[in-house]
Amino acid sequence: MRAPYRTLPGPDGTTLYYPLLRIRLGKSRGVTTRFFEALVDSGAADCLFSESIATAIGIDLETGQKERRSGIGGNQDVWVHPVVLHVGEHALDIEAAFTKNLPVSGLLGRRGFFEHFKITFDPSSDPPGMELERVLKA
Repeated sequence: MRAPYRTLPGPDGTTLYYPLLRIRLGKSRGVTTRFFEALVDSGAADCLFSESIATAIGIDLETGQKERRSGIGGNQDVWVHPVVLHVGEHALDIEAAFTKNLPVSGLLGRRGFFEHFKITFDPSSDPPGMELERVLKA
């Protein structure tokens, strides 16, 4: 599966490219979100989503397993819940963390996302983008 980078205007009329991927998130037998964009982030240990995404699929944030995470934005509390991550034609049962303080809708991290896909970032292609190949574990 190929996904072009998302282009956004940068300073001084430049163009910035972001590895954003259209996904959906849901519960095993329940509501699924509409498509939204999440940042593919190899520096993120886990898949992390905003509280508003949890609310949209009927998850009471603080009923999950509470953990403390440390990242570029500092320390924060997260609550972990089982969810279904929909990427293209793939539906993956994962554990995702949700937080009250996330400046984007979601981050796709190493656990929950990178362990299921081989990702090739290619900023030199036209248009710049990424290739995702599903990894099936034995």
